Amino acid sequence: MAAATSSGSPAAPPPPSQGEAESDQAATTRERILDVALDLFARKGYAETSLREIATELGFSKAAIYYHFESKQDILVALHMRMHSLSDHLAPLLAAGDTSTDQWGRLIDVLISVGLENRKLIEVHIRNQEAISEMHREPSATHLKGDRRDLDDQFVDLLMDQSAPIELRVRRMASVGAVGATLLGAGRFTDVPDDVLERSLREVVHRILDDDTKPSAVRRVEPEILRGTRERPVDTVGTQPSS
Repeated sequence: MAAATSSGSPAAPPPPSQGEAESDQAATTRERILDVALDLFARKGYAETSLREIATELGFSKAAIYYHFESKQDILVALHMRMHSLSDHLAPLLAAGDTSTDQWGRLIDVLISVGLENRKLIEVHIRNQEAISEMHREPSATHLKGDRRDLDDQFVDLLMDQSAPIELRVRRMASVGAVGATLLGAGRFTDVPDDVLERSLREVVHRILDDDTKPSAVRRVEPEILRGTRERPVDTVGTQPSS
């Protein structure tokens, strides 16, 4: 309990020590470096972005970057750990082991919220798979595996549950695909407010998961080009007439 002053009110907490202040400042600077690197990796790609460009964007020297990160790959590792932390939002739903349609709907809703809030981070991971795979092959990358991989496996198991009807499995896969495609192409929706994009994505995904439209009520529409191909007679130009 804080000590009371002579007037009886609680005393103000002591100011942070110099060491604590420096530690907080270093953490803030580290996060700024990661934010700028994330923006550059999303715009230019990991391979095409240099440490010097990151430093210039921040107004730092390249040496100042090395104070916080040993290499560009070290920055990618830190961003990768940010990505891993996103699965914490899904962990309670996955741990429940509930495979019902309602539970899947809740899982997708969380995925949409987390995905739209972190779409640049997700985009960097999708577009730079080669660099991330190389990072995982490093001998020092053992800390990137473990519990997070267990969460990934739980999600995949739920997605690929072979005890579920095939139509339900297709709906689940399609719902995840719709979320992923929208996140990857989010740059095409710069004219759409974030809240409108989120609401529209939720509506579309839940229509995919909805079972109101039975397959028998859906008429297969054959593309015109295929119908024309099938009706077109065999081309005999250049062939010799039979004797």
